[in-house]
Amino acid sequence: MDYELLGKIKGEELKKLDAEGCAALCGEIRRALVARVSENGGHLASNLGVVELTLALHRVFDLPRDRVIFDVGHQSYVHKMLSDRFDRMETLRQPGGISGFQRRDESPYDPFGGGHASTSLSAALGFAQADRLNGRENYTVCVVGDGAFTGGMIHEGLNNCRGDLRLIIVLNENEMSISKNTGHFAASLLKLRNSSGYFRFKRKVKRVFSKTLLGQKIYRFSARQKQRIKRAIFADNYFEQLGIDYLGPIDGHDQKKLELLLNEAKKNACCTLIHVKTVKGKGYEPAEKDPDVFHGLPPKGKPSAVTFSEHMGKALTERAKKDEKICAVTAAMASGTGLVAFEKELPDRFFDVGIAEEHALTFCAALSAAGMKPVYAVYSTFLQRCYDQLIHDAALQRLPLTLLIDRAGISAGDGPTHNGLFDVAMAFTLTGAEVFAPLDFDAADRFLDRALANERISFIRYRSGGENERINDLPYLDESVFLRGRLEERPDGVIVTYGQYASEALRAAGEAKARGKAVSVLVPESVVPEKALTEALISRIPRDVPVLFAEEGVRSGGAGERWQDVFEKFGRRMKVLAIKDPFVLSEKGQTPYETYGISAVDMLRKLFG
Repeated sequence: MDYELLGKIKGEELKKLDAEGCAALCGEIRRALVARVSENGGHLASNLGVVELTLALHRVFDLPRDRVIFDVGHQSYVHKMLSDRFDRMETLRQPGGISGFQRRDESPYDPFGGGHASTSLSAALGFAQADRLNGRENYTVCVVGDGAFTGGMIHEGLNNCRGDLRLIIVLNENEMSISKNTGHFAASLLKLRNSSGYFRFKRKVKRVFSKTLLGQKIYRFSARQKQRIKRAIFADNYFEQLGIDYLGPIDGHDQKKLELLLNEAKKNACCTLIHVKTVKGKGYEPAEKDPDVFHGLPPKGKPSAVTFSEHMGKALTERAKKDEKICAVTAAMASGTGLVAFEKELPDRFFDVGIAEEHALTFCAALSAAGMKPVYAVYSTFLQRCYDQLIHDAALQRLPLTLLIDRAGISAGDGPTHNGLFDVAMAFTLTGAEVFAPLDFDAADRFLDRALANERISFIRYRSGGENERINDLPYLDESVFLRGRLEERPDGVIVTYGQYASEALRAAGEAKARGKAVSVLVPESVVPEKALTEALISRIPRDVPVLFAEEGVRSGGAGERWQDVFEKFGRRMKVLAIKDPFVLSEKGQTPYETYGISAVDMLRKLFG
């Protein structure tokens, strides 16, 4: 697709575009977004919604000397196009390509990495304070969606905003109202406050009155009176109560007004928040009508099937209809974790706490203490945010709790920020916790029933997507301890693994067979090496063959290290293959398993090396 402006006009040329040119460029950006995200997958609706805003930021500020930090960073595609990566957009979310989030090592235009919500303001504050301490006069701009304000970190950051920082916060409201203005007079005052004449008059009055002592007193008095009037008309403004200058709200798709307020914020001698209102999916009708569906798209050609998320949501709903103690909890991920049906059918026992994973965990612990059966559905990467609550509020008090760990394992498209590689290591630090890794839906149902009935913390982990035909027909070798696998009569080696990663172990066994070697694959669906399971597994491994424990998770503190210790107590040796560096970036032409050194070839090399 050829463009007249996009990719050809940058930097100072971008700032010289007239209104007609800006509108044309925004149109090209939207066409490019739809084309690229439809092909590669990724976040579409959120990027379509910030086209004019991102263009305004690039026109008003001196990037990358000034900094722009997008909360989460999933809406930074337009920023990448307008900076230095348009010619690489075809590699978006591909191995060795550009990230779907901001990433420091990708470009000087990305000052701070992202992937999780509510972190941006704390980071922006750090940059702004460093600039103040070093006498630098550049600006830091933080773009935060209204959804992120359901996360506590944003409010912690707001509480620490100093008035003298060159920090500009752009509140991008696209779903919920944060400050409500009422009445025709309020609307008229908003119109006045969003005009260039108002700001010029305001600065002139301040200059005139500041020349004399009496004038200074009059100005301070009038400013206090103005604040009282504003509070009466607009109600208490949360941000101004914190000492942050507030501008807006304005139409986030009005290029002229956006640039007016951004320029005014630069002239302010204090921390300023600009409130903009945008439409998710703007300019692409399907995304405007259904922004949830177009929030994150799979790559082109990816087959649709019933996912573990959808199945577990349905299974939980069916059980909750029969057991009034079952509650479902999510942190702004009802759709992603398959809980939409539960929310619709059992709204009184469905709790979406917003982007507040830590709160969700403690909330679940208290529900449990009060005799309920809470089930917390959360992505593995976001569970990392509530490790303290897992220890202090749940495990320490020995409270039963069920966690449905979604998106466990490597996230090929989203990359390191969304990889689910730490949940097993976290679970293994909690005394008495159970960890289940079902291979198919029937096993998932069995473990859900067990988790809801027992008095322990139970983790049920599964990857994105549905059942894997390669592994869902693996026979049970001992159903009483949930041990599955494929045994060779005279194996030359044995691979032990768990979860959907078992498909790679079977691939390794197939490659070994092609080389004239027989490899057994043992897959415990209950991952913790309890006595009965360990004995059942060891009894199926000849003493004189090499054994490898392979996992799609971190090596340090992971299941492999625990199993290795247990095997040593039985006088047996076991090698471990796991991820040593969970933050490594993918290389072009590599599979995710190759990137992390845990591919089928790596298994055989480690097993027989």
